[in-house]
Amino acid sequence: MDISVIVTVYNIKFYIRECIESILSQKDVEFEVICVDDASTDGSDSILDEYKKKDSRIRVLKNLKNEGLASARNKGYRLAGGEYLYNIDGDDLLAEGALYRMHQVMKEHDLDLLAFSAKAFFDDDYSHVFGNEDDYVRRYEYPGIYSGPDLFARLMKNGDRAIANRVMYCYKKSYFLQNDLFDEEGLRYADDSMFSYYMTARRVRCIPDQLYLRRYRVGSTITSPLKKRYLESMVVLFVSEMCRWKKIELSEEINEQIEKYFDLRLKEIYRLKTMFQSDQSSMAYLSKYPMIEYFYKRFIEQEPVHVDCLSDIQLNRIKQEENIILYGAGYIATEIAKILEYNNVTDYKVAVTSTVNNGEKFRGRRVHNIQELAGMQQALVIVAMSVRNKKDVMDILETYNFKKIMWITLWKEDQVI
Repeated sequence: MDISVIVTVYNIKFYIRECIESILSQKDVEFEVICVDDASTDGSDSILDEYKKKDSRIRVLKNLKNEGLASARNKGYRLAGGEYLYNIDGDDLLAEGALYRMHQVMKEHDLDLLAFSAKAFFDDDYSHVFGNEDDYVRRYEYPGIYSGPDLFARLMKNGDRAIANRVMYCYKKSYFLQNDLFDEEGLRYADDSMFSYYMTARRVRCIPDQLYLRRYRVGSTITSPLKKRYLESMVVLFVSEMCRWKKIELSEEINEQIEKYFDLRLKEIYRLKTMFQSDQSSMAYLSKYPMIEYFYKRFIEQEPVHVDCLSDIQLNRIKQEENIILYGAGYIATEIAKILEYNNVTDYKVAVTSTVNNGEKFRGRRVHNIQELAGMQQALVIVAMSVRNKKDVMDILETYNFKKIMWITLWKEDQVI
């Protein structure tokens, strides 16, 4: 088997016949067609069954519930028996001779990954508002055989569709499996990234041939309104691709273009965050990934970190106090201060054991020597330090007759005294 063609299908009964016919008409190459129906409700699955009975090259999988494009593709990958893998969306078409051309170039140059162009076409006159015929055509030529990161950097430098759809690539199955390039299941509307493919490919070529026909139509994924889940998916991709980047050593020139790529991704995340700021629905999908959820909350939403180091009981007690002293001016105190201010507790004084080694200001406030505040024995003292200093600090507070003390650290060693 030369190529396994994976066709993803969801409620496209008016288009799936044309798609399958464009595949079955391919010549001079051995291929199989794996159709994955993602729980269609419009009868698309019946059309697939019809073709399965007529042509032994067609296999059909049916999801019992809608699981998304990433899951559908993964199921196809796992069944694929071809030397090379290729995806096609079930409402689009293959150009004449496309599979032969893919196989010819992949085989001749022993490629891991082959990139090519596509031509857009329109379902009706209205669909022209969604794009242009040359939206998927690369403007420059790349005649050599490159490493994946090298070609990615060249495309980025030229602004030439480095961030392109999965349907514009063919890849070797052994390379795909070796680098575990299965899609992150659960992603929605953000599952076409090729970054990991580029970063792991040894031999890549980009040809100018337009081997794919992309349909613009009302109601497709690329023309439908974005949903908040797209933001979640973009965040997951951003962090996971960062982790992929970390694993490889690249030249300064290539890293510069990769930084440009992540800058574009980050701007897109901020744009989506603004778009959905009035949407109060939960980001439950992110909770599956603690590291990624932390990244989003801390660096995108800029929420205070470690909010859970203060219990509701502690926070309510703090809000009831008339006078508050934050004892400490280091990292722990900085994070605790953020939490206090986030909860509108802004009227507090800052103290340290000695001001000799501390700056005069802490978040714009004067830093006091604890001795200066000895007359505030009725204040609540929030000690924001490591517990290894506990004995010395408690001795100092006892010396100045402070009675109400709350010890808070960031490592679940909280204690109220």
